[in-house]
Amino acid sequence: MTDEKNTAQPKIGYLFYYPDLDHPTDNFRLDVFVSDVVTEQHFDVCKAHFPVQDPDTGVEHLTVEHPWHGRKEARVCAGITILEDHKGKKEEAFTFGGKLSLDAQAFQTVCRLISPAPILEVNESVPLHMLFIEEVEILLAEYRAKFPKGSDFDAALCQADPRGLYLACLTEITDKFERFPQRNDQTMRFLTFLHAQQQKLQAAGLIKGLLPSRMSDIFKSGE
Repeated sequence: MTDEKNTAQPKIGYLFYYPDLDHPTDNFRLDVFVSDVVTEQHFDVCKAHFPVQDPDTGVEHLTVEHPWHGRKEARVCAGITILEDHKGKKEEAFTFGGKLSLDAQAFQTVCRLISPAPILEVNESVPLHMLFIEEVEILLAEYRAKFPKGSDFDAALCQADPRGLYLACLTEITDKFERFPQRNDQTMRFLTFLHAQQQKLQAAGLIKGLLPSRMSDIFKSGE
């Protein structure tokens, strides 16, 4: 990573930030540094793709490259964010929505995604995280199928409160696996993981006073 004071070179790659348990008002954050410079020191991001709100279609896929001359801000919808390097290699993250700010600088464009809900790195080395993301995508697909028009679902998805959506997914996925008549080791590990996520949010005070939400509450118009 380059020194922040060195403006002659871009920062490299991307960084995930998580709220400190002592600072419950903090948000989750993903910083992506897009540049046309190839350093080969880390993951050099040349393109970043975000699912963002579009007033006409519901969701559009915004591709950010450097130099950037487009919008300064966008509302990110729940879905996969894709980071691409100069060799075509890709890294991904799943977000439940948030605010994206774009800062075009001389040697890089800084994409800063801020969300009140966890931003999950798609990483095969963490199988429980991968299983959770897969289950969230299944759940969203099931609710999308209830809408006559996919664009109506996308509009509702973009309007959903990120933390409320995350908690609703966490609750329904937990309920689903607790209803399994037979639980193998993987199921038990996953349930332990799900309960741990709830406990982390409670310990950080991030769900204090927040009414529990269900997916059916968020996507009422699809019923």
